[in-house]
Amino acid sequence: MDIKRLMVKLNQVSSLYLGKIMYALLFMSILDTILSFVILSPVMRMVQDGVSMLVLRTGTFILAFLAICVWLTFQFGFAVMLLQMTRRKNTNLGFIFIGFKRFNPAGKIIASFGALIALLAVIARFIAKFIFFKIYPDFSFATPSIEDLQAASENAELLSQSATQTLLFIGLFLLILFVLALAVLIRFVFVFHLHFDNPSMRVISLFRKSAELMQKNVFRLILFALRAGGKQLAIAIVLATIGNFIPETKNPGLSVFVFLLDIAYFVNFYTAMVRIYLTVPVLYEEILSLTKRTDEVQI
Repeated sequence: MDIKRLMVKLNQVSSLYLGKIMYALLFMSILDTILSFVILSPVMRMVQDGVSMLVLRTGTFILAFLAICVWLTFQFGFAVMLLQMTRRKNTNLGFIFIGFKRFNPAGKIIASFGALIALLAVIARFIAKFIFFKIYPDFSFATPSIEDLQAASENAELLSQSATQTLLFIGLFLLILFVLALAVLIRFVFVFHLHFDNPSMRVISLFRKSAELMQKNVFRLILFALRAGGKQLAIAIVLATIGNFIPETKNPGLSVFVFLLDIAYFVNFYTAMVRIYLTVPVLYEEILSLTKRTDEVQI
């Protein structure tokens, strides 16, 4: 299976539907952000009410799991929409809501993915804490008392050090979670597509079939994704870096330049994301096509 051949197919789909997919991705991102904020807002209320640590952790875990499930439901609809576009079939923006409309058959898959992500998050947190304690053995993960906060507020250096260490831990945790998720979840990227094509197939069979199709294709998908979105993503990163180094100013000329820079970043970033998303259905269709031809030859 040649990457160049896959790129030709991806470029054909991208040229036909790039604007439509970009709009759907942006719309989906806005909706998911709003819903996630609504779902997770009770966490701040619990902190303000001073609930016990057990209640806070349990509530946060449940609400985070619900937010992840909502995100996965959007991802299910978006994946189906991209698959239909890859097959040159009519689609509309309503496809991103298909997971909510057909939540009964898709709900078990979404819940399974949510549970898997939650498990990976627990493992990532354990590994991050183990590594972090080796670097900062005196760091405390416990919620500070009012007395501790008052003492820290009176010591600016102590407060800054604590905030820096907390951000470092969060960054380490997210990095480990990303690596774990990439290593594990990439084998199940076809589960949504397989469910759409085989709605009666059991959940465990969908995950097993996806892992089977991804056998020997993990690195191919990674290389395909890098090839598809790498250029635009690299440009977006460079533009974002330049933008961060430009100081705030009331100079009209510089303000216009920053505005144009932001637009260029936005276009390149979302173009890269669209092309990376498209690699999955394009590869899925290619694998199915090769499997079908192999079966016909054997017959």
